[in-house]
Amino acid sequence: MAETKYQIFFISHNKLAEGVLAAVKMIAGDQVEATAYGLMPGQNPEDKIKEIEAKIESDSHTLILADLFGGSMANAAVQLAAKPNVRLITGLNLALALAAVLEKPWTDEEINKLIARSRENIREVTIDPVKEDAEEDFF
Repeated sequence: MAETKYQIFFISHNKLAEGVLAAVKMIAGDQVEATAYGLMPGQNPEDKIKEIEAKIESDSHTLILADLFGGSMANAAVQLAAKPNVRLITGLNLALALAAVLEKPWTDEEINKLIARSRENIREVTIDPVKEDAEEDFF
């Protein structure tokens, strides 16, 4: 049985998608197969989506990770998500991108786990102040 082909596209405003892809490659290695598309000022998101559509292979699982729900790139990519072999997820961040590239999720369960784990990476980091006890010596 042939291995399932898997394509991944990062899409964003400006160079966010390129930066995420560069970070993923730094962590996972240069063998990562993904493509980044950033919408630059003055460009039309529909044109970017047409470029992506031309690269989508009909026999592959294709995952598109977009930066913003309701953003121009995600809105333009909705037409691609109507294809049976394309999944679209918004909220692009490094945790999401890295997991998607390494795990290649496809089923509803796998996609839901991917999103849940990515959300877990969004949290405030706090440090409790160290309380000094004058009566306690270090030695």
